[in-house]
Amino acid sequence: MKQLLLTGIVAASLLAWGCQGTSKQAASDTSAAVTPAQTSAEPAWKLEGTKWKLKEFPSNPMEIPAGDKDIYMQFTDTSSEVRGFLGCNGFGGKYLATPNGDLQITNVISTQMACERLNIENAFGKAMEATSKYTIEKDLLRLQKGDSILATFTALKP
Repeated sequence: MKQLLLTGIVAASLLAWGCQGTSKQAASDTSAAVTPAQTSAEPAWKLEGTKWKLKEFPSNPMEIPAGDKDIYMQFTDTSSEVRGFLGCNGFGGKYLATPNGDLQITNVISTQMACERLNIENAFGKAMEATSKYTIEKDLLRLQKGDSILATFTALKP
């Protein structure tokens, strides 16, 4: 009888210890759960990896046409390349960005197809050449020269 009682106590102890281990595991799993910042309605957009659609040229207002393809730019972190579509021609180049918002876009080349709206392509090209910094606020990317905003882009959802 003592042996049966002792076996029962050991089994109960092992079961309680095992359950405690499971509950600790569950508690540590919840620490890896989504935090309130991650469930926010506004995602944290990053310069790299986001497809940025042209919204406007604040200092040079012009109509940005709604076409079959978005006029956009996209920065690739792994290769320091910027690529995009100007409205008629594609482009590519290099960039250097710092965490404090400095940005240089260089060596930009594009295809040379004849286009109706070269004014937009030219304004986009000039904005890239003149850019010295960028800011991201909510879903807006602003290319700037000092405090002057050259072009504004909207983040496209993946």
